[in-house]
Amino acid sequence: MEKNCSGACESPSHQHKELSRKALLSGLAAVLSGIGLTTLSTTAAVAAKRYKVTLASKVPVGSAKTFTVAGRSILITQPRSGVFRAFRNTCTHQGAPLGTQKLNSGSLMCNQHGATFDANSGAVKGGPAMRPLTKYTASRSGTYIYVSI
Repeated sequence: MEKNCSGACESPSHQHKELSRKALLSGLAAVLSGIGLTTLSTTAAVAAKRYKVTLASKVPVGSAKTFTVAGRSILITQPRSGVFRAFRNTCTHQGAPLGTQKLNSGSLMCNQHGATFDANSGAVKGGPAMRPLTKYTASRSGTYIYVSI
């Protein structure tokens, strides 16, 4: 019968097997959970905090408006009636702010170099940007728009 060990012994009677990364991380998670370390779960909960941003009426259909949420510049769009989307207010080409604007055929445009993005998904519609906008979760509850960051 073959024995496994951590590789610390010098016995030639069995093979030394490496601990997989998955097994190591699973074991570490179990140990941290067992000793009550909850900092990671607390951090995750804070990272997904929901913020009340503005009245829905402040973001008309076919527009994008900027707001500061938790110290971040956020762009909220309403590409279709009742549909709200939130993005980081930064063009992925060179970091210029997209700013408050009217949507042009459902697109956001960066005034610096003309990159265009889909106001519903954040996908690149026209270069020079190559990456989509960073997207946040936007929702409407009553008369307010909330964003989860």
